[in-house]
Amino acid sequence: MPFVFSTALTRYAALVSLLLLTIAPRVPAQDVFSQSFEQSLAAKTVTLDAINPYDGTPGTLTVSVTSGHFQVKRIGYGPKTGWTVITGDQEGSLKFVPYDTSKSTFIGDFKFELSGEIPFDRHSDALPLNFIIKTVGSDGSQLTFTLGESATVNEYGADVSFGELQRLISHPR
Repeated sequence: MPFVFSTALTRYAALVSLLLLTIAPRVPAQDVFSQSFEQSLAAKTVTLDAINPYDGTPGTLTVSVTSGHFQVKRIGYGPKTGWTVITGDQEGSLKFVPYDTSKSTFIGDFKFELSGEIPFDRHSDALPLNFIIKTVGSDGSQLTFTLGESATVNEYGADVSFGELQRLISHPR
């Protein structure tokens, strides 16, 4: 009799397991082992010495970030284990004021979405990126600048720092 009981029990256990597998919520393994969080960027204004890359005029560059929001996912499974993926958006304004008051001051606003990956071997939470700002000069002229940024986002907060003001380089098609 124990043989029949154990066969019936085995069949019952197999049926219950199959039933649980079909009704259980399906959660991809990478989501189980990954960590996600969000950070908002506090409003920030940075003023630094700069050179207008179009004519070499020295002056001050003021960049004001009025808002920024980041979504971060640390990948815990698969070929990109340990990588960090950052998406988000930022907006603000830029003002270049030359030391020579006879030259034009340039003002512009920016708003952009961002996305990037940080490899595990970089050992950093900083995402380097460049963004484009269209500006209008006090003389009515228009210039488009590229500004480098390093967005540092981790579980403790978010911050940005800015690099050198550059010309927009157009590539031939």
